[in-house]
Amino acid sequence: MINLIWSGFFIMLVLSGCGWNGTPTRSNDFTPLTSIEISADYSNIAVGTSTRLKVTGNFSGLFTRDVTDQVTWSSDNLNVAAFTMAGLPNRVKGVGTGSATVTATVGNISATCPITVSAVTFSTVTITPAAPSVAVGLSKQFTATGLFPDGTTQDITYDVAWASSSPDFATVSIDPASRGLVQAIAVGTSDITATFGAVSATSLITVTEPVLESITLSPNNPTLLTLSTRRLVATGTYSDGSTPDLSSQVTWNSSDTTITTIASDGTATALKPGSATISATLGSVSATTNLKATGGYLTGISVSPAAVTLVKDTAGRISATGTFSNGSTRDITGAVTWTPIDTSLATVTLAGGSLAWLNPLAVTSTTIKATYGALSSAAATLTVIAPQLQSIALSTTSLELIAGTSSPLSVIATYSDDTTQDVTHLSDWTSDDTTKATVAAGGLGTERVTGVAAGLPLPKISATYGGETVLTAATVTVRSPTLQKLTISGASTVAVGAHTPYTATATYSDGTIVDVTSEATAAWAVDSANIAIPADSINQPGQILGVDSGVVTLTVSFGGRTQTAKITVTGP
Repeated sequence: MINLIWSGFFIMLVLSGCGWNGTPTRSNDFTPLTSIEISADYSNIAVGTSTRLKVTGNFSGLFTRDVTDQVTWSSDNLNVAAFTMAGLPNRVKGVGTGSATVTATVGNISATCPITVSAVTFSTVTITPAAPSVAVGLSKQFTATGLFPDGTTQDITYDVAWASSSPDFATVSIDPASRGLVQAIAVGTSDITATFGAVSATSLITVTEPVLESITLSPNNPTLLTLSTRRLVATGTYSDGSTPDLSSQVTWNSSDTTITTIASDGTATALKPGSATISATLGSVSATTNLKATGGYLTGISVSPAAVTLVKDTAGRISATGTFSNGSTRDITGAVTWTPIDTSLATVTLAGGSLAWLNPLAVTSTTIKATYGALSSAAATLTVIAPQLQSIALSTTSLELIAGTSSPLSVIATYSDDTTQDVTHLSDWTSDDTTKATVAAGGLGTERVTGVAAGLPLPKISATYGGETVLTAATVTVRSPTLQKLTISGASTVAVGAHTPYTATATYSDGTIVDVTSEATAAWAVDSANIAIPADSINQPGQILGVDSGVVTLTVSFGGRTQTAKITVTGP
């Protein structure tokens, strides 16, 4: 019975002849092709027009498949119908009036289809779409249709002559594979014309401003430590191919603001462990990414120093350390809110990263707290005095450096009551020969002297503060051995949320070994910010914070050399 059914199906396919329009059902790797059928968009065409032919293969009566791209074509009357359209081997063109039979051959299997070409001309030509609007960078397929006097029509998209009146605004393709495809180039208008013989039609295309097609958020699926921030970037892709930064234009949203908030510029702040969906929307286009917060929730804050005495109008460093539910502690100086009891008595200035300055403004005693959300630290006590400045001196008056390395140098002020205070970051620094040695601000408010080149006379570094200049300048001796090796030392394992220090050491040709961890030219990097990050590249160089479990590569570059170390991050 099954064999009879298949036989009947096979006979129906063979008898359908030219015009059958089957569709393939699945691919074939081994079943032999037993017959083919030709179908034509039009079996009767006008002189000078063409029609598309399609060939469907029957594979042993089991399934069918489009095999048009495997066919060799021929015509028994080239004066009537011929395959002359370059790049379109399956389009047959009416060359002259009459009848012809076209043949499709695949291997040793053939099929034929009759084509009739008439001398009837079109009464009108129409173009669709009519008067479309297209954004810059997008395209629109135009179709030309010819109307015969008897009311019948024929698609003549591939047969008309296409033209654009203003190709600076819009172009129309005459390529075989994309004929009639109009590309919007620039804002403006252009007439698209299709001409066949003596008849033609025109459609006005209006090219509008580029439209936003999609938004991409980066980084994708970020992971942040609680109390830390990370800026997300929203990049738009427009129809003209442009990809501007839309971070300040989109509307940002967090699905759970108890876990993470998102500012109008895309800066995300992780508040407690968990996950939230971050979205960015502009008009009807949006994008989302999942943000994971790790590192435990904040359970306590401590301030250091707990008590300090400072001279009025100077400054002293102050820091805050957070204790978290996962057992980790880390510097949160830049994340807390500093609350002096009276800002006319003292203020706290955030200098970036983990550096904050306590500024005494009046001779008094006051307290300062660090607050985050509902948590506050114990009050730190500030006592302000106002003795007279007597003198300033450098922490050392002799430095020996290798070219390209540096050393910290401090200024200590002595006052009338014998109080001494570090005023390094408040002082003005100079080098009398910057071709041999320079001085510049370092991390945590330090000044670092960098050796540039060896030579005589030896360069001198001096400082001025409060109208006083150091009596004895620091003399810098610079040597220039060759850097031979760079190494990284430190733990192989880091806990999530914990500060872990690493040291970069340079070994030189004369055997000198120098700690270059804090050099301004030493570049520290981690290859995945979702697993670990540098704690504070300016104030805490070489210190790494674990973000989430995984393995990262820590890299340091200095003096033209690079060294790496694998670090495993563990913990919740």
